Amino acid sequence: MNRLYRSRYDKKLFGLCGGIAKFLQIDATLVRVIFVLVSIFTVVPVFFYFLLSFIVPKEPSYPFAADRFYREFPDFAESDELDWEIDRVEKQALQQEVYRLRAELSKFRSQ
Repeated sequence: MNRLYRSRYDKKLFGLCGGIAKFLQIDATLVRVIFVLVSIFTVVPVFFYFLLSFIVPKEPSYPFAADRFYREFPDFAESDELDWEIDRVEKQALQQEVYRLRAELSKFRSQ
């Protein structure tokens, strides 16, 4: 399901135009140009921009957000979310196995 968020990566002020562009699957520059052109003739878009910037939530952060590659290709980060979850579960399972082995070794040490 495609949701409307304020963009964390494609933003100039609050990320609203970038989020709208991603939601509509068009170029963010086009959304910004349309916004400026309409704002020249009326003040209403500016009012709605600031109103929506407080209402629309920020795009969720991804585990690889610090990586430059994922900042440039945020859609790729979304597809890697399953891989990240698998890695997390594997690490958790390894951690539990280490605890189990330590408990087994402590039995031998106490004898």
